[in-house]
Amino acid sequence: MLNQSMKSVITASLLAFFFPVIMSGFSGKNCAPLNAAIRAYSGEHRTIAHDFLDMESDFGAKKEHYAAVDRLINRAAEKIVPLKTYTTEQAVQTLLALDSLLKEDGYRFGDNFLLSIGLEKKVIDCDNYCTLYIAIAEVLKIPLIPVYAPNHSFLRFFFDDGSYLNWEPIEAVPLQDSFYIKKLGIPQESIRSGVYLKSLERREFIGVEHNNIGAWLMSHGRYADSLSHFGAAIELYPAFSSAYHNRGSSYYALKKIAEAESDLKKAASLDPSRASTRNTLGDVYFDLKEYENALREYTASIKLDPGNYVPYYSIGLLMKAIGEEDQAGKWLRKAEEVKAGSKK
Repeated sequence: MLNQSMKSVITASLLAFFFPVIMSGFSGKNCAPLNAAIRAYSGEHRTIAHDFLDMESDFGAKKEHYAAVDRLINRAAEKIVPLKTYTTEQAVQTLLALDSLLKEDGYRFGDNFLLSIGLEKKVIDCDNYCTLYIAIAEVLKIPLIPVYAPNHSFLRFFFDDGSYLNWEPIEAVPLQDSFYIKKLGIPQESIRSGVYLKSLERREFIGVEHNNIGAWLMSHGRYADSLSHFGAAIELYPAFSSAYHNRGSSYYALKKIAEAESDLKKAASLDPSRASTRNTLGDVYFDLKEYENALREYTASIKLDPGNYVPYYSIGLLMKAIGEEDQAGKWLRKAEEVKAGSKK
């Protein structure tokens, strides 16, 4: 399953930029074990997971959560023999060992925003999975890098020749880039512009954490508080369409229509395949009474996600607003049909 179709241009300098502690493991070509040099980890070298918990200090992160990360790292050091270089088979064995470690500790996949909550409940999402893999990799000197796809994160294991193996942490299987492109409907322009399937630098992955904190705040109705986190995410990861979408949605909830329109248009330009962006942009134009623009955006949303009843309903309201009662009735009935169908 080694991805040979795309040779990465990433170099040792990028690995060093993401994981400064990683590089001493790449000096030779033999497969001598390195774990003899690894001492019991006690948090003295801060990992990405520790950084994320620091960012969540105002939202419930506790010393027990830091201890949980340290415990995972120490258990990994006991279980996994890091190598100076890897074959594909050795890479898969290492990744399977990390998956086994998390399962043995009781972690399972589920929707979640904050790492601290995931550690406490042992329910972690794809971003949490990647964070814990990377934290262990930073200490054990395993060449792992996070990758972002639409509403999803996964991992890349890099080899000495610049090729890589994608690792899907939720399923614990290697997958080709082509799988994600097809499954998630990723536009080629979003790949070329570095929105998706880009090997993330450390600062960009920190941007993903800011986006998660902002989304958590949104889920609690704290729209104003979320804006600074989405702004930080965009500063750290300028092509982060999800952060633009989320900030635009928060602006819309706060009735800051001009700001919402600007962010949502930027999100749509970065990721033209995201139906929810087009739907919310339609809501913005509806409120501005720009009905032609609103109809365009709702129609685009339906084309991208025909199983979502909301834009059908919105078009029904739009038709009612412009006095097209017959058309309004047709669209509202269609919305009910789609809604009923989605429940089957």
